[in-house]
Amino acid sequence: MMETIGFIGSILLGVCGIPEVVRTIKDNKCHLGWNFLLLWFGGELFMLTYVIPMKDLPLLFNYVFNFALVGIMLFYKIKNKKYVTTIKRGHS
Repeated sequence: MMETIGFIGSILLGVCGIPEVVRTIKDNKCHLGWNFLLLWFGGELFMLTYVIPMKDLPLLFNYVFNFALVGIMLFYKIKNKKYVTTIKRGHS
């Protein structure tokens, strides 16, 4: 029973990031700030490292899923920054 509750919570928390990832992919640009993204990424990384030895499946699901979502947004953030930097250098 408790594991089921944990999975429901993990799914709900995981779903929270989906609208922002969809917006990021649709706009080809991540709208979230660097501080937020890096803190979210770091938190997911540390929590994933903490939970792996415990083999707590609901938490593992949540952290892996969120890690992937943040990774997608960071990819677009970095990609966009390189594109903007290239454009600025070309116009200087």
